[in-house]
Parts: sequence; structure tokens; C-alpha cells
Amino acid sequence: MTITRTQFEIETVSFIAFAVAVSMFFLWQNNQKYRQFPIVTPVVNMTETAPAQAMVKKVDIASQISSDGEKKVIMKTTNNNTGTLTYVFSTADGSGDNEKEIYTTTLSAEETMSIPFNTWSPDNKYLFIQKGDRGFMVFKDSGEAFSDGQLFLDLTDLFAQRKTGHNLSEATGWGSETLIIINTAGEGEAKGPSYWFEVPSKAIIQLSTEF
Repeated sequence: MTITRTQFEIETVSFIAFAVAVSMFFLWQNNQKYRQFPIVTPVVNMTETAPAQAMVKKVDIASQISSDGEKKVIMKTTNNNTGTLTYVFSTADGSGDNEKEIYTTTLSAEETMSIPFNTWSPDNKYLFIQKGDRGFMVFKDSGEAFSDGQLFLDLTDLFAQRKTGHNLSEATGWGSETLIIINTAGEGEAKGPSYWFEVPSKAIIQLSTEF
């Protein structure tokens, strides 16, 4: 009986040892297979993206309606990411319908454009806009070019070419459907005579009366 029990114990121990050895073998084999594949760590892109609102360009809108309320000129100013300003001018009915672009330009932030309150001619066929302090440009309401092919008449440049001895200081408004009133300054900024600028002939006529 003692021999049988001893033999049973030996067999049991042998079986357990065999089971442990088999388990260790499979564990080692699985570990080897696992090591064949590198551990991949997800890479997070840390590049910051600009906020959505920073990509939205600011657009300012100004307008001036004609004296009879029939026509309107609209100026849209876009603040570009480059620090420049893009101006888009268009005309429309007094209600804002039938809008048509007539001029666009991009300038540095130091240069400005504006719409004078008296921009429209009495018959609404012409209008003028201002560039900087003393720059004035005359357009057709339709946006069409003048007979010489120019999109606009550069009133300031045309007056300078006349060599009157005076400098254009302001355009005060319209004297008729085709006449723009110009005031000038002389040497030392003293006030000079007033002139008429005739559209579309480009004639410049000195007046005896100052405006």
C-alpha cells in the first residue's frame, strides 16, 4: 500500500511538472510572437490651427443715396490678412436692388477711400468718389467707360495737368448735371479761386466767384 501511494504521488508530481512546463512553453511562444510586432504609439499632431474667426475677413459697408432717393452708391471695404484694404464700389437702385459693381481696388492701410455726401449728379448719371484727402474720381452710374476708354476721370490729375498755379483742395458738389465745383489752394495753403470741371469733356473753367 505504501508503494502504491508513493507511486501515485510521483505520478502526480510528474503530471503537474509536465503541465507547468507546457504552460511555460506556450507562454514563451506567445511572448515571442508578440515581440515580432512593434508597439505603435499614436502620434498627435500638435500643429495649432488658426481659430475660425481669425480666417473671416472683416467687411465694412457704407453707402450714399442720391438727393431724389432713386440711386445709391455702395462701398464695401475688406480688411485683408495682409494688412491691405480692398474697396469695391457699386451702384444700385435706391432700394438696393439691381446692384452693379463699377470699380474695385486694393490699397495699403494708410490709403483710404470714401463717398462724399454730394457724390451724385442731379440727374444721377454721374458720381464721384474720394481717395485720400484730395483725390477725386468721376464715374458713370452705369459703370461704363468714357469715350476715351477710361473707366473713370481722375479729376485731381486732370486739374494738375492744367497748371493753373493752384492745387485742388476739395470738390464741393455739383453745379449742374455735368459740372463739379472745385476749390483750390495757392502757395502757403492760401485759398485760391474756384473752378468748374465739366463732365465728360474734361474742361476746367475758372470762376469769378469763390465757393
